[in-house]
Amino acid sequence: MQLEISELESRLIPVNQLLLKGKNNKAIKYLNKLLDQDPSNDQAWLLLGIAKRRIGKLDESLKCFTAAVELNNGLLEAWGLLTITYLDKGYRQLAEQTIEKAVVLNPQEEKFEFYRENLIRVYEKFGPFF
Repeated sequence: MQLEISELESRLIPVNQLLLKGKNNKAIKYLNKLLDQDPSNDQAWLLLGIAKRRIGKLDESLKCFTAAVELNNGLLEAWGLLTITYLDKGYRQLAEQTIEKAVVLNPQEEKFEFYRENLIRVYEKFGPFF
């Protein structure tokens, strides 16, 4: 199993480099190929959502973040990005429901509770921050 995780992580290294350099479209192409081979890769869905969000494709990023949390409901970053993307689109109620669901699915994780208590409030005070 450790080998599989290692292989998955190594396949995402080039994507992280592309995202760091702001090459979002290249990252999207790479991630689409990766997901064609392995649609169960939650990290790839997360990174695809990030890249699509950066180029303004919010509806597509919502689908990616949703896929990521459906595959791994403990993926805090995906829950947070799903929440703020709903806020970007003006869907406050959906944002609240999303972060609430994350807390319910992860009751032992304090970070999820922290997100529930602060993420929407901080977003509303300071505006989009990602």
